[in-house]
Amino acid sequence: MKPKRPAARPATRARAVRRVGGVRLEDGALRIADRSVPLLCGAVHYWRLERESWRAALSETRALGIPIVETYVPWQVHELAPGDYDFGQRDPRKDVGAFLDLAADLGLYAFVRPGPHINSEMTWFGLPERIVYDKSIQARSPKQSPVVLGFPPRMFPVPSYASEQYHLESQRWLEAAAAQLAPRLWPQGPIVLLQVDNEATYWFRDSAYDQDYHPDAIAGWRAWLAQRYGTPYEAGRAHRREYAAWDDVVAPERFDAETPEQLALHLDWGAWREELITRALVRFKGAMATAGLKGVPTVHNLPLGEQAAPVSTPRIEEIVDLVGLDYYHARREHRTIKRRTLFLAGSSRLPFAPEMGVGAPPWFTPLTHEDSLFCAMSACAYGLRGMSLYMTVDRDRWYGAPIDATGNPRLEAGAWKSFLHALTSIGFHRLQRRVEVGLALPREYSRLSRATHLMGVLSPITLEAIGGSPVEACSEEPLGFAGPIQVLWWTMIARFAEALTAAGVPYVYVDGDAPEERYDGLRVVIAPTYEFASVARWSRLCDFASEGGTVVFGPAMPTLDDTMRARPFEVPRHGRKVLIDRPEDADEVVRTLVHDLGLETPFRASPAPVETTVHEDEGGPRVLFVINPAPERIEAIVELPYAIAFEDSASGDRFAGDRSITVPMAPHACRMLVVRRSAQEEGAQATAGRVS
Repeated sequence: MKPKRPAARPATRARAVRRVGGVRLEDGALRIADRSVPLLCGAVHYWRLERESWRAALSETRALGIPIVETYVPWQVHELAPGDYDFGQRDPRKDVGAFLDLAADLGLYAFVRPGPHINSEMTWFGLPERIVYDKSIQARSPKQSPVVLGFPPRMFPVPSYASEQYHLESQRWLEAAAAQLAPRLWPQGPIVLLQVDNEATYWFRDSAYDQDYHPDAIAGWRAWLAQRYGTPYEAGRAHRREYAAWDDVVAPERFDAETPEQLALHLDWGAWREELITRALVRFKGAMATAGLKGVPTVHNLPLGEQAAPVSTPRIEEIVDLVGLDYYHARREHRTIKRRTLFLAGSSRLPFAPEMGVGAPPWFTPLTHEDSLFCAMSACAYGLRGMSLYMTVDRDRWYGAPIDATGNPRLEAGAWKSFLHALTSIGFHRLQRRVEVGLALPREYSRLSRATHLMGVLSPITLEAIGGSPVEACSEEPLGFAGPIQVLWWTMIARFAEALTAAGVPYVYVDGDAPEERYDGLRVVIAPTYEFASVARWSRLCDFASEGGTVVFGPAMPTLDDTMRARPFEVPRHGRKVLIDRPEDADEVVRTLVHDLGLETPFRASPAPVETTVHEDEGGPRVLFVINPAPERIEAIVELPYAIAFEDSASGDRFAGDRSITVPMAPHACRMLVVRRSAQEEGAQATAGRVS
């Protein structure tokens, strides 16, 4: 008999120790030799500063409470001509080796990002001009035109992730960079973290039929189908076409399916586009290792709009040790901050933000200091365990960093120092946010959403990044099903998210590709299910149910797999089939789950829309976040399970009560309340808060 699942799980801690040489991911941090180092990094771009400012910039970065300096190493900056590089021999600002040596002398570790793509608001995103204008490298549209990125500061044709020439050129660059970086890998030097490429989402040209039709990409597509189906005949059976040879397989150039039988080709194309990214990252990481950049954990970052992007976070985490998300959000975007962080908490090995936007480029959404700090605090509230402040030190094409380009701290540096010190002093990376419910995001349905997107180059990822949903602007044609699955799956997810929030039940989002270990500790998984489903995803749900978990699915029981072939599907044990036509339906299901299973609703707050999250260790609650996403001031009342006293980590205000506390909340505010001692011990000192 299989053991029953535990009552809840630590949804935001590293699921397993990841050992890479002498550095490993452990308990939400980097374990470097015998030291646990929080994943708190600060971006400082050496080549953008005068060399005389390096020491002050790094010293002030460390003074903020940041143990790890982060920097790109841009190909475009260091290459003077093919095979000719300047690493400080001609321009002293380009001496990345000296910069890293200085960081080590000042007691800092280093997180290094050598590309080949870096973005970093650079012309050509850090690639040499000759690379982006090499026709053998350029990504191709269905008509074989170069695919142009319309993004500041200058439009340019983007490379193909499949181009053999691009990978050859990238390998040469990584070998040149490794000559400077490899001798400085820990323990010989300060580098303890390496990034593999950057924001691998088709350079923001990610609509399903926008690219990539490069000859090398099409060759890869056919090889992938051969691996999936074995023969052209079997691939043709799935696609409802006749293939005598692999050369007969033509990639779809637009969505033209009208019936379920015609969908398999388009779903395969969507799966291949995810696989193309994955294979490119495998090659980039291999090129880094061949050049000597290995032996420390590796990272990849995804940009805004990741739910609509053609990438699989779990697949990428099979390649690198850590997949993180970039955050650039104003205070009004609380819902997006929450959703993205809960996705990391439920789907990644360790929730990390390789870019926590502090300020922004001038052409981006205006972000104030208050916006950036709210975003960082709120992300921690929902489970983020590490971040890199991007930027910590100001530079060209940027505003808002807490330290200026000469290394002098600005007024805002004090707030960041207070926040980071609080995270470190309480060991925030080691704490847990107990979660019992997971919302499963079926990847086969998100592929259908991307395929049915109606706005061309104004892609799903773009619309999601500016505040839309992953199904924004999708066709609502039913395609022969009972309803438009490509839209309905997200409606069900959104309604359950709202219902769980209203009930005070903590939850996370779990990627449909995630291994079953991501379900460990969950008691309930809610999974939208329609007439077709991925066999692998359904098998994981059934395994979860067979071990004692409760699966809420619906509105249909699947009868077709994702090649649209009839297949029997097992009904999950303890499964609850539901029909969610109205928001009230989800509310009723959640109330039933709370009643039947005794789901926890800790530290509930009122009035709406105030939310709370609690983070704990073996001794109980350690930190309580109170979040007011509304544009008006609110007096928040927080229910307590027993008498507790808190202290605000920023203001020092104290709150204590037996059954509840009242916390004044400014508009668009997040407060981090640290548990200090019992209310009885606090006594009369709790004058800053009102005892209920």
